[in-house]
Amino acid sequence: MKIRLSRRARWDLDRIRRYTVETWGRDQWIVYYRGLVQTFEAISNNPEGGRDRSLFAPGLRSLTYRRHVVFFARVAAADDEPVIPRIVHERRNMPALEYFDDLEG
Repeated sequence: MKIRLSRRARWDLDRIRRYTVETWGRDQWIVYYRGLVQTFEAISNNPEGGRDRSLFAPGLRSLTYRRHVVFFARVAAADDEPVIPRIVHERRNMPALEYFDDLEG
């Protein structure tokens, strides 16, 4: 099963990368990125798993990797494949975030 990242999720991932490289170095980024990829693979293998976050958006779910929450949902416009709309730090105000505003049909 494929998994897709929205533009906003790719932007989130780039911000995580930049912060990690600047703060802890490239090697730590590679370790952290591998863990995120494993989380993406877990979502792909079980798109109905994780924590229900439908209070934020219908069908939204999440898995946590260390300090980041990876949000995902099956999206009809993506052939019912899981889409990751956001990857955010656990301390973010999650109810205030926009999740699916940038998905194209």
